[in-house]
Amino acid sequence: MAEEIQNENQPEIEIGDTVQINKGQEKGEKAKVIAVYTNSVAVELNRKMKNGTLARTVINHSKYDKVN
Repeated sequence: MAEEIQNENQPEIEIGDTVQINKGQEKGEKAKVIAVYTNSVAVELNRKMKNGTLARTVINHSKYDKVN
């Protein structure tokens, strides 16, 4: 029964989904999910770093909303 409760708490998010960040330094930005973890997701932001790669960060599940 404990396993069922854990599954209900995890968001239905997959690699490739787009999320909107609603807390923290990147508030208001949209990002693409590149990895899903137990308590967070890793995302690529829509801004480039000095070396030309997209910026990446890890966000807690409570700090973003899934965008359709």
